Amino acid sequence: MRATATLFLVAVAIIVQTTVVNRLPLEWGAGPDLVIAMVVAVALTTTPAAAAGCGFAAGLAVDVLPPAEHALGRYALVLCLAAYTLALLHRNTGAVGALGGRPSVWAVAGTTAVTAAGVGVGYAAIGLLMGDPRVSLISAVVNILVGAVLTGLISPLATFPLLRMREALSGGEHTTIQGLVSPGRW
Repeated sequence: MRATATLFLVAVAIIVQTTVVNRLPLEWGAGPDLVIAMVVAVALTTTPAAAAGCGFAAGLAVDVLPPAEHALGRYALVLCLAAYTLALLHRNTGAVGALGGRPSVWAVAGTTAVTAAGVGVGYAAIGLLMGDPRVSLISAVVNILVGAVLTGLISPLATFPLLRMREALSGGEHTTIQGLVSPGRW
């Protein structure tokens, strides 16, 4: 049930991102990234391998859906690495600050914003390495900062509810496809 609900919500985020958010005529360029917000919730509640799989699948879906204007797999690679890294950090250090074992809205918003900035840096770096003419240092910095802030701001509406839903459907012990996750952490 937990995996099905997560799959459904991540799919909804991908569809809304590609059909609505990416097509908004925003004067400042970047908008919030709902896909990153959802992948952060998954990464905070599962193993690094499962988080990487979710990040890769979500990123690949965004790569192939219009208005994709970049090399296939670029977003999938960056989102996969970001999800894996976040899940690994959280699992090994409990990096998201928590009171009573549950992260606060501020901690989740900060984690989502930092992850969005990391994804933006990785995406821009790959674009620069591949010689993408649309990527310049100034526009990359502005888009990364604006996108990270906006993604952090929407996290109470996207990331936090998915975290709570995954916690409620876990049945006490945090189980994943790959086995038990320690009950002391998400």
